Amino acid sequence: MPHDPVTILGGGLAGCEAAWQLAEAGFRVRLYEMRPAIMTPAHRTGLLAELVCSNSLKSELPNSAPWL
Repeated sequence: MPHDPVTILGGGLAGCEAAWQLAEAGFRVRLYEMRPAIMTPAHRTGLLAELVCSNSLKSELPNSAPWL
């Protein structure tokens, strides 16, 4: 039985993992990610599943996650 595609918003680790697991299970998947068209100061690349520092040391520098 055909399925409508599953739409996933966000190409971070969770979004990429969800898309991969669903595709492996036979679902059609549409994965939407704002990058590289729109970037934030926290991002360094336009690639999917980029690790961005969670800032456990609580830096308040302008290029850190809490500052955003």
